[in-house]
Amino acid sequence: MLKIEHLPVLLGLMLLLPVAVTGDAEIEKDRATPVMTKQAPTLQAKQIKLGELKLIYTEDEIPIRYDGSLSTLRQDGEMHFFHSFGCRIKSGQTRRSRHSWHKGPPDDPLKCHVGSKTDEALWDYNGYYQDQTERGIWILGMYECPNGDLLGITHAELNKVHEGKIKRADQRFALGLGYSKDRSLSWTYCGEIVRPADDHMNVGGGAYIVRGDWLYVYFNDVIPGRASARRKRIQSVARARLEAVIDAAARHKVVPWYKYHDGKWDIPGLSSQWGEDVIPHITGGEDLHADAAYCTALGKYLLAVQTHAAGKLLLFSSPDGLDWSLETTVDEVSNGLIQPYSAFVDFDGPSDDCHTVDNDFYIYFPRKGPDQDTDHMYRRRITIEGASQ
Repeated sequence: MLKIEHLPVLLGLMLLLPVAVTGDAEIEKDRATPVMTKQAPTLQAKQIKLGELKLIYTEDEIPIRYDGSLSTLRQDGEMHFFHSFGCRIKSGQTRRSRHSWHKGPPDDPLKCHVGSKTDEALWDYNGYYQDQTERGIWILGMYECPNGDLLGITHAELNKVHEGKIKRADQRFALGLGYSKDRSLSWTYCGEIVRPADDHMNVGGGAYIVRGDWLYVYFNDVIPGRASARRKRIQSVARARLEAVIDAAARHKVVPWYKYHDGKWDIPGLSSQWGEDVIPHITGGEDLHADAAYCTALGKYLLAVQTHAAGKLLLFSSPDGLDWSLETTVDEVSNGLIQPYSAFVDFDGPSDDCHTVDNDFYIYFPRKGPDQDTDHMYRRRITIEGASQ
């Protein structure tokens, strides 16, 4: 879901040098906006206005089992929605593992089922995770590369048999990348880019932005507990240079990523060190099974964050992808439901993959039961007042 201009040849050659040796330990000074987006002047009069909350599908109507954020791609004038479900579950089981495409208008986005594939049919695991008893890769965000290929932000769940049993407490999580050269008919896994400091923590994922020459991904990290203290979940960010990411992914490889902490990008993404807690804690329970976008009308990035039992879906904004502040509450419930897996969707916006939106767009999300046993799909229209677009 992202686009970038070519860097000068000399810089491109520098990016291909091994970066794992020196890292990305630079002070955050640049405040550039995305290369492929035009920043609108930020005026005090510009405000986010929430439209009416609308129920799109009930549990009986929805054609998917909502298990991750919807990825979007506009093709031939129609918005297509990609969804991953149960991707560690074998296809012979009742809860069939599958990845599916739908398309439709704003009031019926999953109207037409374009096609579905099982995990085995869609993915070339490229040699990864062969020693895992359970393994699955969800695609939670897509970026359309300049040549039309697709880069997938992935979420992996992994487990092994231990003493003859599979225990959920032994499950491990990671963010990674996938690459498709045929517009999502098939994918090849490129490898992992980020793990939480304790990778038993659910890493979440899916939310990404393009800032200048960089690709940022947002995820759940953790400060491990010491002695009898409980571990603390935090919300962190990691980055890598977008051109280098795409070049490596096209060869089914990954470059090193680095977590942000204390003004520097110097913590390896796959290390056991945690990043900075970049999202303000408003209610507690904040979680980054989420989505993000750059809003040209505001000249800011937007990030939708769910809060688990607190029952709120919060909308944050940031001028730089690091300094986030609360804008508004998109949805609020008090009956134990949760609202993960949000998605920014702009049917006629600046980018076909919706990594940028303008002054009129939607946020789609589910209200799920406490045990994720029910799914009702909602949407909220968002407009930017005072924007001249």
